[in-house]
Amino acid sequence: MKEENAGDGEMPENQNVENAGFEARQPEYRVVQPEYDTREGKTVFRDVGAIWKNVSQKTGKEFFTLKIGKLRLLVFENQKLQR
Repeated sequence: MKEENAGDGEMPENQNVENAGFEARQPEYRVVQPEYDTREGKTVFRDVGAIWKNVSQKTGKEFFTLKIGKLRLLVFENQKLQR
């Protein structure tokens, strides 16, 4: 089994292309972690994951998939309360 290194500067969609699900598409957003580089004396952003936009096949509603390493979370927009 191939080990994923999402935090080593590679985007997760480039690592496991045989899973032709959402990983095969370009992500909507990158997820980065700020780190301080002591040699250069400035903050650098390290790629740790990505966010893809999806549409539910059952309801047709949009949602996002957040993937960081092996962690995969579904993200839904808050529904507005009607008064």
